[in-house]
Amino acid sequence: MEEIVLKIPRILNDPNPIDLPLKNGDQLFIVGANGSGKSALIQQFVLQLPADKVKRITAHRQTWFSSGSIDFTPARREEYEQQIRQYDRNYDSRWREYSSAQTLSAVLFDLVAKENTRARAITRHVDNHNYKKAEEISAKSPSPFDQINELLSLATLTVTIQNSNDRDMLAKHPEGETFSIAKMSDAERSAMIIAAQVITADPGTVFLIDEPERHMHRSIIQPFLSALFDLRREDCAFIIATHEIALPVANPDARVLMLRSCQWSGNQCVAWDAKVIEPNSQIPEELKREILGSRKRILFVEGDSDNSLDFPLYTALFPDISIIPKGSCDEVQKAVFGLQGSSGIHDVEAFGLIDRDNRTGRDIGTLVESNVFALEVYSAEALYYCSDAISAIAERQAESLDADKNELIKLANEQAINALKKQARRMAARRCERQVKESMSKSLNWEMIRDNPTQDIQVSTDNPFTDELCNFNKLIEQEDLDKLIARYPVRESCAFEMIAQSLRCRNKEDYERMVTTQIRHDNELAEKIKKRVGPLSSRLDQIENLKTV
Repeated sequence: MEEIVLKIPRILNDPNPIDLPLKNGDQLFIVGANGSGKSALIQQFVLQLPADKVKRITAHRQTWFSSGSIDFTPARREEYEQQIRQYDRNYDSRWREYSSAQTLSAVLFDLVAKENTRARAITRHVDNHNYKKAEEISAKSPSPFDQINELLSLATLTVTIQNSNDRDMLAKHPEGETFSIAKMSDAERSAMIIAAQVITADPGTVFLIDEPERHMHRSIIQPFLSALFDLRREDCAFIIATHEIALPVANPDARVLMLRSCQWSGNQCVAWDAKVIEPNSQIPEELKREILGSRKRILFVEGDSDNSLDFPLYTALFPDISIIPKGSCDEVQKAVFGLQGSSGIHDVEAFGLIDRDNRTGRDIGTLVESNVFALEVYSAEALYYCSDAISAIAERQAESLDADKNELIKLANEQAINALKKQARRMAARRCERQVKESMSKSLNWEMIRDNPTQDIQVSTDNPFTDELCNFNKLIEQEDLDKLIARYPVRESCAFEMIAQSLRCRNKEDYERMVTTQIRHDNELAEKIKKRVGPLSSRLDQIENLKTV
């Protein structure tokens, strides 16, 4: 296939499209969130490519067989090929498949036809006593059934397929009886169908594959597809639209097209917000996964997606940003710095948000210069249990339980304050802990270590505990729950449980889920919580305002 240049119209009135040269051996992965226009772009490429060079495998493909029998004649197969080429260029083909049953019949017909063509070529040379040529063909052109079975094995699928009598396709598990391929599992059928279409295609074919991972577990899809594409690396090209980020990561020689959004005119997609990442770009693998699956802006937060309070809260507060939990605050900083260091080869802007954890103003200022922001409050719990959130949940509970909102709020505050009273000394000491450690660390230097080689090293520092305890007790007297939760590690008391119980929630986890749900549906509450997040919210608002100017 001679090189073809595909063109992608850009949104935002950019007159210059993205040019994508394509030739045999190329792989292009298209990634992006749902609604970013992946399938529509596949349809656009169909229209730009020669009809006789395109093999399209749609996301809405049928993967079940009525039977394992082949009911196509050569004439009917040729007629179907002309029909499918014409239909693929219709706009409806983006979401509707033409004659699904015939498509699968054509797959089986092509598989048997390729096997028989190979067998006839070998037989002809054997009949002419040209055994060397027969052996050469056998070695260079392996049986398509053998190729498929090897691919299934690489995907850890234990099934094999075989041609019974040129009419019935059979499958077999180890130590089992043969059975119709119609009875294979979804993953087995899906893998077999894709493999057969790739193996039997003519040289110079451009494959347009939408969501190849359908019906297959991620542990299967990556080794299977990587090996399948390698089979036709020399004489075909592949364009793959996928949600499975492991695929482009596992194929570093491929280009990656990141789609952020698309622009519609009527019922047709006409332009895309897209970015090409060239092969072997110097992006660490773990960050490449996050870039490919993200929007234009990423916010790295602490915790993990399974049990983190940060992830669901910030996902609700910042719906237009990809939220990625990174574990510790150190990992958050590393992720932000890593993307900033490779900004020349991607268009993702990275931010980090970490708990304040008694950090000094100087430390926080230094981090902000690198797009890492500290909460204005001690930790994310202070956002869940601030007065704005408590009031919103109290109002919701009052409506559903026929209770008095103000009484619920009053009880929640009283119960939380009483719980914190019992923890005064612990809260004050925990607040001072980081400050004392940092003071001692700054006081210690290499000269002290050198001058005391055999003695204990003593470091003197002021103890802020008494002042902090006075401050804590003052806030208790003022019943200022907001400031207490914002300044101290209240999670180490039972105050949060008391708040949830007072608001008649089943437990604090139930209360926290109610808060994130309320934020998604209550813009006023969301804005109030975002203000409590601190400078990060202001920074993101500034960026958004610049986009609209």
